[in-house]
Amino acid sequence: MAALWGFAEATLFFIVPDVLLTSLALTSLKKALWAALAAALAAAVGGALIWSCAHYAPQVSRSVLLQVPGISENTFAAVRLYLESGLFQGMLQGAFSGVPYKIFAADAGMNGTSLWAFALLSPIARLPRFMVMVLIAWGLSRLVGERLPNGAKLAASLVLWIIFYIFYFKVFGW
Repeated sequence: MAALWGFAEATLFFIVPDVLLTSLALTSLKKALWAALAAALAAAVGGALIWSCAHYAPQVSRSVLLQVPGISENTFAAVRLYLESGLFQGMLQGAFSGVPYKIFAADAGMNGTSLWAFALLSPIARLPRFMVMVLIAWGLSRLVGERLPNGAKLAASLVLWIIFYIFYFKVFGW
């Protein structure tokens, strides 16, 4: 499930795999960390697909991506700024900034970045945020302990994600 979500979000889906990963972390750190790895690796495959589309059909790809909620011309401009510090550094910064990974993939494909370099660096740049989110969710779950049943923890987590996305789309647009 995490791999499918990671691939989907790297292409056209607009909800990050962190939603699933943090939900898993509420009950199992080990499962959540394995799922984070699966999501990061599958995201690299999805990113390679976007890279290819953008490389061979840049205008069509850009048009399609601009239809995805949370993506605008400003998103493409932000990615260009992040990438000024280098591919890996830019993707790593982007992973923690709320800029969709798929735009890094598209920019890389449009601007001649090697597909292999992009695909190899992608999971390494994506995994740290996934792991941080997993560790935060796991830590908070441990902090709350048995005071809340797992179902209540999951409900609280999902409510927090809904609130996050309400603000995210308010800032970045639907």
